[in-house]
Amino acid sequence: MSEKETLRRTLQIKRKSIPAALRRRKSRRIHEKLFREAFFRRAVHVALYYGIRPEVETRSLLSRLLRTKKVYLPKANPKRRTLSFCRVRHLVRDLRKSFYSIREPRSGCPRRSAGRMDVIVVPGVGFDRAGGRLGRGGGYYDRALRSAPKVPKIGLCFREQLVKKIPMAKRDVRVDKVISD
Repeated sequence: MSEKETLRRTLQIKRKSIPAALRRRKSRRIHEKLFREAFFRRAVHVALYYGIRPEVETRSLLSRLLRTKKVYLPKANPKRRTLSFCRVRHLVRDLRKSFYSIREPRSGCPRRSAGRMDVIVVPGVGFDRAGGRLGRGGGYYDRALRSAPKVPKIGLCFREQLVKKIPMAKRDVRVDKVISD
């Protein structure tokens, strides 16, 4: 097993061990820190993700953002192993369960390229303080983020997901900022 896979499994176990009520409180703290970021407050076009347990909860964040910003969620193409970002205006009408059982935009939602976002908020299994990010292993986000070199990228995670150093390959993309509880 590779160093990345071993770390991924360890961090997934740590994250899963956080009790649900604590995870919700920690998620709210992360949301508030995100809203204190000036570049985030100024952003109009925001790419975010629909968090699934045990990730940082984002449903309440999405609901709040939909009132003031243009929000885009990732839509996966499993055959090409790519992500596109599609605008959502409503968390029920505009979303469906995807191939990976993740809520994603329905067909027909307007697309916007990653490079035209004002900010991209990304999930991760683990992060380091230098912006190293460990995803689920499919490379979907890395491929999407490579096309947006000038767009600020923010990783959200719980303290339990922070490590000293994430092993990074040449194709891996760092985030510009990591926000944790």
